[in-house]
Amino acid sequence: MTISFRSVWLRFLGTTSCFPSTLRLAGPKSSRTSRLGQQSSWRTRKARKTALYLELASLRQYEKDAKKALQDKSLEVVELEARILPLRTRAVDLEDTVAELKGKVVSLEERDTQREILLGRVEGELAEKTESLAGAIESFRRTEEEPTNDAAAAYGEGFQDAIAQFACVHPKVDLALFGESKCIVDGQIVPRE
Repeated sequence: MTISFRSVWLRFLGTTSCFPSTLRLAGPKSSRTSRLGQQSSWRTRKARKTALYLELASLRQYEKDAKKALQDKSLEVVELEARILPLRTRAVDLEDTVAELKGKVVSLEERDTQREILLGRVEGELAEKTESLAGAIESFRRTEEEPTNDAAAAYGEGFQDAIAQFACVHPKVDLALFGESKCIVDGQIVPRE
């Protein structure tokens, strides 16, 4: 709030002008004009002095108010800084955590890439070994079936030879009762199940 000299002067005098229209301050034409001029200049000086004191008082009050406002703002700044300090500390901690986590992410991505490469190798080796194992199983089955088939064929041929030899020795016996598909149960020849 600024108070001008003119506004204080006008309040003090209660008029719109401090000098009457008939009063001239220029030079002394007569003694009466000169006395009026001296009185007027004394009033002017007093009014100016009073106005300056009022303005000084107003400025001092303004300075007091400004200092109070500055002090209030300073306290508010201190309070805000006190609130901000833990937040800044937390922000620094979070930045450190983020940096640490970024490092872990990079490490995990590298490990993931290495695992994918290793998985590709293992899958390739597994496919090769599966094929070779399937080939080995197939060859084992063939070799396993061949002796069984050979044994069955040999059994069949041997049985037929035995029947032929028996027919030579006993030509009148009916050999239809005998066969590979029959077995003996309780002393009787019966078909196999």
